[in-house]
Amino acid sequence: MNEDTRAFLAAVLAAIDLPAPATLGDREVFQRLLEDRVLDAVVALTGALGEPPAADWGLGWHTDYLCKRLATKPPTTYRHFSVDGGTR
Repeated sequence: MNEDTRAFLAAVLAAIDLPAPATLGDREVFQRLLEDRVLDAVVALTGALGEPPAADWGLGWHTDYLCKRLATKPPTTYRHFSVDGGTR
């Protein structure tokens, strides 16, 4: 796998691999955030697969697009479980 492909796949994984919500109330915020991030990943995947109008923009462009979109939607808007079982 080349470096561009690996970077793109890592960005897609970052879009969908969010920490689990800590409470039921946090789950609603988590779900909305995940849906927004999945839509960004779908747009990037569609473009990377060569669908118009982004057919000639290159994988690096789609990786940058997705990373910039994800940066505006960090998983800091809800409490989630930490590795040690507590919440953050």
